[in-house]
Amino acid sequence: MALELLKLPLNGEMATLRAGDLMGTALDAVSPDASLHDALKIMNRTGDLQLPVVKDGELVGIITDRDLRLAMNSPFAQTDTPTRTATFSRKKASLKREAILDDIQVDQCMAPDPQCVSSDTPAHEVADLLSLNKFGAMPVVDEDKLVGMISGIDFLKHFAANP
Repeated sequence: MALELLKLPLNGEMATLRAGDLMGTALDAVSPDASLHDALKIMNRTGDLQLPVVKDGELVGIITDRDLRLAMNSPFAQTDTPTRTATFSRKKASLKREAILDDIQVDQCMAPDPQCVSSDTPAHEVADLLSLNKFGAMPVVDEDKLVGMISGIDFLKHFAANP
């Protein structure tokens, strides 16, 4: 994994780099009472696989593409009506799963109180957290306000631009 490369001895820039130097600040968030379909639309538009869940400006959770896939494949989203053709059956099942996404709220599937870092957290600590926990991204929070998200891709972009 690319983040494993960051476990090399700390010297030079890596010793002073902070989460705030790497994080993305163009944030798309979703509210806890939004539907899973709304979250899916944001993920499809932005390409993000994790969305912060924010209520009254405060981070209350995180929802991932995996959470959405699990909801779509739950037994509650399965069709139980036999049909004549497999193609029609698949389309009907897909429509039923999409309808389920409209009925389920984000707060029913999100991970509440996600692990966060501050913009002052050393980059090597963020890399350790991402790697050890197998997180795709982590929220960056300062003074109880979401200020960014940081991912392994942010590290790669930084080091590709600053060889």
